[in-house]
Amino acid sequence: MKKFWIVFILVALVFGGGFGLLWFTVSNLEQSVSIDGGVLVWEVGGDYPEERDESFWGQVRRGGGMTLPEVLFSLYRASEDDRITGLLLDMRGVTMDWAKVEEIRGAIQNFHDQGKPVVAYMDGGGTRDYAIAAAADRIILSPEATLMVLGISAELAFMRDTLEKLGMEADFVHVGAYKSAPERLTRSSASDANREMITSIVDDRYEALLDMLAVSRGVEREVVVGWVDQGMFGAMDAVGAGLADTIMYFEEMMDERFAEEDITYLGDYSLDPPKRVNTDYDVAVVYVTGVIMPGESRFDNFQGKLAGSETVVEQLKSVGEDEDIDAVILRVDSPGGSALASDLIWNEIRKVKEIKPVIVSMSGLAASGGYYVSCLGDSIFADPGTLTGSIGVYAGKMDRSGMYRKIGVNREFITRGDNALLFSDEGGFTGSQRELFQNQMDDFYERFLDKVATGRGMTRDAVHEVAQGRVWTGRQGLDRGLVDGMGGLHRSLDSAKWMLGIDPSEKVTLRTFGEDLSLLERMLLKSLREGGGFSLLLNSLADWNGAGTQATAHLPIPLLFEALRQDGTLAAVELMDGRPVAMMPFWIKMR
Repeated sequence: MKKFWIVFILVALVFGGGFGLLWFTVSNLEQSVSIDGGVLVWEVGGDYPEERDESFWGQVRRGGGMTLPEVLFSLYRASEDDRITGLLLDMRGVTMDWAKVEEIRGAIQNFHDQGKPVVAYMDGGGTRDYAIAAAADRIILSPEATLMVLGISAELAFMRDTLEKLGMEADFVHVGAYKSAPERLTRSSASDANREMITSIVDDRYEALLDMLAVSRGVEREVVVGWVDQGMFGAMDAVGAGLADTIMYFEEMMDERFAEEDITYLGDYSLDPPKRVNTDYDVAVVYVTGVIMPGESRFDNFQGKLAGSETVVEQLKSVGEDEDIDAVILRVDSPGGSALASDLIWNEIRKVKEIKPVIVSMSGLAASGGYYVSCLGDSIFADPGTLTGSIGVYAGKMDRSGMYRKIGVNREFITRGDNALLFSDEGGFTGSQRELFQNQMDDFYERFLDKVATGRGMTRDAVHEVAQGRVWTGRQGLDRGLVDGMGGLHRSLDSAKWMLGIDPSEKVTLRTFGEDLSLLERMLLKSLREGGGFSLLLNSLADWNGAGTQATAHLPIPLLFEALRQDGTLAAVELMDGRPVAMMPFWIKMR
């Protein structure tokens, strides 16, 4: 009986404490997210994904972080909100790709257009942090800040020697001299064509960086070249060289510039949705985010975000059948993936395009299969730093026979038919099998060229000249007819309005397939963003559930695993069974 009462009391304390915490948080929620106006403070840090993992543990792992569309639309809305008087960028270290940096700079520019001041505060930072901060009217550094404007670099990693040590060998067939995606597994260094392509991308990104900083800081390009070549600056040196405007501690800066201002945090502002208004037009946003795979879209712990063809096709069908939706923005952030899945999405876009406008908005990546699903757009927009193109295809498999011998596993096969072991990992392709695959790849490549030529109004030969698996930046793609203009989601929305025959200033209703946040979800996000007690509890549960990695983050294996997950290798492995793959070399790391 004594044991019963002990258990009862413990359960009561857990549930009582949980309900008490829930009541306290809910009772204070409205006060927490109330918008007083004044200066809008954005703590700029980390990455901003296109879509939110709406699962409970997904929210916990992300720490309640905002998505890129939430950031962009909140900034655009705040710039026109009479309650908001200015913007403070509190730079905390960003890891987003260059296209997102450029898109965020465009949203910051809107504050300038509305006559509202923008201030950036930095305790230090790298090239991308500075690129965002440079969009502000003034840059303020803390006294001991170290600013690093190190230019642009690309990292390519090759694993052939690693696989050889493990007794494995990758065997691939590809089309296109620049289709270098398999090289990571089949070579020990870059091919000449691959090196030429990456050099071109780095050169273009470097020129774009010089232009960006020169315009933002009002200096000549040669001055920016000097900044980049020096690379590292202390606070005093940065101010003296013209990279920043003044030095002071954060509290001093707040007292001097915003002492009379109310403060609203961007995270809170995004949780205070605008009042719904009736509009005459609805525009749907459909996302193709992550490696394109057959099946449903999902967030996978091992493979990252996956764009499932079944989910995307279903959403496109709903958009096509909904008479209240007048236009579609297809938001693409994908290195490609399964050729079959890409084609299924392409086909559904073709059907939707017959009845309503389809505008493509490219984020950081829209290459290979990502370009395949984009090429039919009535208009295609990309940021200068977008990586696109990579029109080509490859297929392959992994020979693990040496690995099995190393670990003492002896396998026997009883087969009927010359190609019974076509997809087996016991050996590579035979000569006849390689010829069979090459013919398949050549046929798919020609169909790929034909689809791009039809969508872009180009000849087959003109497409082939810029295809062959070559990756281009957004600026290069514009020059070669692969995209129609520079700009992000906001530019694409203006294009949709133009195609509907309405003024860009007219309001439209944006519709997505994500559900509006409930009160409890807003509570969860608010707590996670503030890092309070509820956040600590959830993060502890996440670690217990296996979602957290803090305890092992310093170990080599988790670091390697995370790198392979982020660069798409783990997702690509699932396709390495001979199926045609339309995927760019996703492991180009641009710094």
